[in-house]
Amino acid sequence: MPWGADSIILQARPVTAQPSETIASRLRSIPVESHFEAREWRLRSAIAGALDHGLLLQSGEAWLHAGEERRHVLGPAFVWSPALAADRLVIEAGGSGHMLQIRRDLMEQTFRQIPEVSELVNLLAAEQPLVLAIEAKSATQLSRAMSLIASELRAPGPGAETIISSALVISFVQLWRHVGAHALARGESGGAAALLMRFRQLVEERFREPWRVERYAEALGVTPGRLHAVAVRTLGRAPRVLIQQRVLYEAVVRLERSAITIKQLSFMLGFKDAAYFNRFFAKHVGLPPARYRRACIRRDVAGRAPQVPFTFFDWP
Repeated sequence: MPWGADSIILQARPVTAQPSETIASRLRSIPVESHFEAREWRLRSAIAGALDHGLLLQSGEAWLHAGEERRHVLGPAFVWSPALAADRLVIEAGGSGHMLQIRRDLMEQTFRQIPEVSELVNLLAAEQPLVLAIEAKSATQLSRAMSLIASELRAPGPGAETIISSALVISFVQLWRHVGAHALARGESGGAAALLMRFRQLVEERFREPWRVERYAEALGVTPGRLHAVAVRTLGRAPRVLIQQRVLYEAVVRLERSAITIKQLSFMLGFKDAAYFNRFFAKHVGLPPARYRRACIRRDVAGRAPQVPFTFFDWP
């Protein structure tokens, strides 16, 4: 990872509670512009440790460090790190997006009357980081809302707190749409929707490891049959298929956006045998990885996109 002595170290500025406990005293919204050096946020400092952090990574790469675990993030993605859940967040050179730093009591106050996002807020209240791959369209919508927050915090005008609160709600409703709305819209109970959201979070954390469905179910505290029934009833796909789709999405993104070798990619995704990864990819995408990459290069020249016969983003 190309960061070190030449990295830019970013510390959160003091969040000083004012007598009126204004939004500005409990929230920061920071545009992250593309830069030729890596930037690092220390998340356990005396100041930052009291804040939840939400990073919208629109492009580029980032690393989230939590103890000995290091999680790689490839934009577009949303990273949520509850207070003290991670040590530092590093955005590689060239990465861009937006950072929110928010106190938990402000989140609870802002969303108290918004039933649509209660499931998402419960998910974000977990004491562990969350990394979600998101669509470019969703990333653009989130960026607009976060930029509005930054603008109002920087130069507040009449009604600034109302605008900021509204933009916060819009931001998190967009996330809710992405990770949970489909289940709720299909009439699923809150418990089933929450289970699918927790399953997705766990898949995001573990899809590079050869976890079987049974292990996911055990980690979620349900039986494999219960997880299968909820996924099939709600999304029409078994948990095994959803896990495969996440692996395929990662493979497609890496083949399109990086110079990683096929062998390196296969090991990164938990395949012990590159030949097996080739067969797996070809079975689901219709082309082996090397041919898919060549098709992408031709696509870039011709301005056409190869068709991938699966969609990852339509499950919560």
